[in-house]
Amino acid sequence: SITSTGLSYLSNATRSDSCRVETLWLQGIPIEDDGMEVLAQGLVGNQSLRSLYLDDGITVASAGWVAFSTALCDTSSVNNTYLSNHTIQELWHCGAFDFIDIDEDIVQYSV
Repeated sequence: SITSTGLSYLSNATRSDSCRVETLWLQGIPIEDDGMEVLAQGLVGNQSLRSLYLDDGITVASAGWVAFSTALCDTSSVNNTYLSNHTIQELWHCGAFDFIDIDEDIVQYSV
């Protein structure tokens, strides 16, 4: 199991300019909205991650999806839109939906 401290390290690592991870698969660990928000912060400005897979045990409600949606396309300002993640092409969550192809599907979650 990963702790909130571990999620913070993971988030910081994915945010780093030196991050070269292209696929991240999180499986069977109890991450909820708070953890998803921390992970989403790491996606902002990430230049390498192409695929993110969230498997069983990861519970994501609307707050977590809003954080991910904002990381993928933050329209609050021109600068934030520029800093949004433009590299993720696949997002998958077991139970919520089978697969989202970011290039083909527009995903905007709101509270």
